[in-house]
Amino acid sequence: PSKNWTHWQTQVQEWYWAACDKYETVSVLGVSMGATLALRLAQSESPDAVVALSAAMAYDGWAIPWYHGLIAVAQWIPFSGRYQYVEREPYGLKNLETRAMVKRMMRSQHISEVGAEVLSLPLISEGKKLIKATKSEAERIESPILFMHSVDDESVHVKNPEQIYKRVKSSHKEFIYLGDSYHMITIDNERDLVRKESLRFLKAAVNKAAGHEVFDVPSIQSYELRRQMEIQ
Repeated sequence: PSKNWTHWQTQVQEWYWAACDKYETVSVLGVSMGATLALRLAQSESPDAVVALSAAMAYDGWAIPWYHGLIAVAQWIPFSGRYQYVEREPYGLKNLETRAMVKRMMRSQHISEVGAEVLSLPLISEGKKLIKATKSEAERIESPILFMHSVDDESVHVKNPEQIYKRVKSSHKEFIYLGDSYHMITIDNERDLVRKESLRFLKAAVNKAAGHEVFDVPSIQSYELRRQMEIQ
C-alpha cells in the first residue's frame, strides 16, 4: 500500500463517492488513524454521520516513548530511515486476556487486531502530516459527529479529540468518555458499549438523513460514561 497520506485521503474519498452512488445515505466510522481519515473526509464531503473512535490526533499518550518527538527532525539525523516503532505492551488494551492474545499473534504473525507489529519512520511521518492537515481545517466539519475516547488512552491523550470537538461546526455533536479501556476501544473492556453507542448514533443520523424511520433508535446505554458538551 502507498505510504503517502494524500493517497490515503484519495482512496477514502473514492470509496465514499462509490458508496454515495450506490446508497441513499452514507456514514463513515474510523478507529485511530482511520478516525483521522474519517475526519479529513468530512472536511471536503458531507457524510450523513461521522463516528471517530480513539481519533489519532497526536502521539502523546503515557506509553509513547519520549524520543517519539524527535521524528519531526529525523530527516537530519543519520540513519534515521532505519528507525522502526515496535508495538509493545499494553498494545492499546487494558483487558489482560485480550492483550495476551494480541501478544501471541504479534509474535507468530506480526499483525493482529491492533495493527502491524512494526511501523516504519516514513509511515509514522505521513501519519503526522495527515494529523496536521486535519487539525488545520477542523472547522470545515459540519456533519453530525460522535467522538469516543478513553480518558486513559496510552497513545493519544483525550485532550486532542476534545480540542477538535470544540472546533467542528456540526449542529449535532457528542463526546463519550470511556473509563475502563486504553486506545483500542473496539476490542477492549468497553467494546459492547462502543458498539451500542455507535449504532445508536448512526441509526439516528440515518433516520434524519432519510427523512423517515429506517431504524428503531435505542436509548443511551450508559449515562455515567456519557457527557454531551455544550456547542461552542
